[in-house]
Amino acid sequence: MTITNKKLSTSLILTATLGASMNMAWAAESLEDRIKTLETKLANKSEIKSDSAMSAKLYATVRPSLTYFDKGDDNSVEVTDFLSFAGLYTEADLGNGLTAIAHGEWGFDISQNGDFGKARRASVALASDSFGKIAFGKDRAVDYLLHATHVDIFNHRASPFAYDQITSDGFFTANQVTYANTWDSITFMAGFKFAKGDDEDYAKQSIAGLSYDANGLHLAASFKARDNADAVAVSYAQQITDDFYLAAVYQDIEDGDSLDISMAYKLAGPYKVKAGYFNYDDGVSGNTSGNNDGFNLTLERQFTPKLRTHVEILTKDFENGEDEVAFAIGIKYDIAVTWKS
Repeated sequence: MTITNKKLSTSLILTATLGASMNMAWAAESLEDRIKTLETKLANKSEIKSDSAMSAKLYATVRPSLTYFDKGDDNSVEVTDFLSFAGLYTEADLGNGLTAIAHGEWGFDISQNGDFGKARRASVALASDSFGKIAFGKDRAVDYLLHATHVDIFNHRASPFAYDQITSDGFFTANQVTYANTWDSITFMAGFKFAKGDDEDYAKQSIAGLSYDANGLHLAASFKARDNADAVAVSYAQQITDDFYLAAVYQDIEDGDSLDISMAYKLAGPYKVKAGYFNYDDGVSGNTSGNNDGFNLTLERQFTPKLRTHVEILTKDFENGEDEVAFAIGIKYDIAVTWKS
């Protein structure tokens, strides 16, 4: 009887232990399965998925200069800044040939406190190989991309010098929608600047243009309609040889015109010489006219792909008023860091 009871007790203990172990394993497995099932359901329900490929670029260009100004009786030597800026550019591959782009850029002035100034760029775009690129926000102006960028080869903040005087909004445009598409050698660009805060609901400024780019040759034409004056612009640029570059842009508005011509020639070693002529006519006759023309002559030395120095002479001869001469010695240092995923 005692042996039988011991066997029975031992069997009960083994059964209970085995049952408890099975129950614990079942419970643990069930909990793990539940977690996996929940994660799967959440992933399937999620409408936001990570981009398959993304890149980001943080960049800056620093452009200080020591400049001597001669304006008749007004002479001075100053530390100047030729448009230093920093920015962030990102691209994300959305699949199906679509790319999302975000771009922000801000200027800072070394000649002042070095504080960040107003935004140069603040835009978001969607691009496709099929339908082109559409962008919203503040970005490069269409006429600058079609024309002025090809003559804007100098180290001065006012370059191109005649274009800058006639087109105060020709470098960056805010509150705009732009579109661009390229077919082989032909590019079509259009931009619309919308009214903001003045009870108007239409485009205050619209521009459209075409460019042809092939074998180092660039030709472009555009028409801009705006509140104060319409503008027509044409441009030419060509890498004539490996060492010689020539470009020109002409603008005509209802009350004036501008002409900028630029050239660059690579000398022996790391040196390059740049020269330009500009002519600005504000359409005003008499003593109040601000008409002027001038020359720019620059010698550059490229130390590395990211660092160069320059010596520059800029003259501006006014039809009325004191002529101006500026002599500058400056540095241009470019910085960039890129991430990819």
